Amino acid sequence: MATLIPSLNDIGRVSDEEDGDEPKYISGNLREAFTYEQLLALWTQYANKAKDDGKINIYTLLSSSDPILDSSEEIIVHVEHKLQEGLLQEEMIDFLNFLRPNLKNFSITIKAKQVARTVVNRLYTNTEKYQYMIEKNPKLEEMRKRFNLDVNS
Repeated sequence: MATLIPSLNDIGRVSDEEDGDEPKYISGNLREAFTYEQLLALWTQYANKAKDDGKINIYTLLSSSDPILDSSEEIIVHVEHKLQEGLLQEEMIDFLNFLRPNLKNFSITIKAKQVARTVVNRLYTNTEKYQYMIEKNPKLEEMRKRFNLDVNS
């Protein structure tokens, strides 16, 4: 009769197989200096590759703002919310595996920095436009009253 309890050897083999399926960072000893222009060119290249691969969210994240080279090996990416930060973390292994060998620097790291999104308030109605103009020049309201003008005309 066969036993249903696996041996410790089987458990080790199964966990090794599971670990082998996950992508890993490539490693190396190179730590060459690179320019911001080199980084920007590769950044754009990777963003376009993401777009071609159908990863529109990654393309939008990488192309919405330029990276910031905080130190010689640390790159800052501005994100607006946790969802974008999660997308960046999911793409991190492939992205660093692309950047590190091309820049010949295996110490490069990428960090997300959350920034507040600036909201642009668009003026649509005549009343909104008029209120904005009054804020800039309060005497406009006096002129409107003196000439008995209507804002909605």
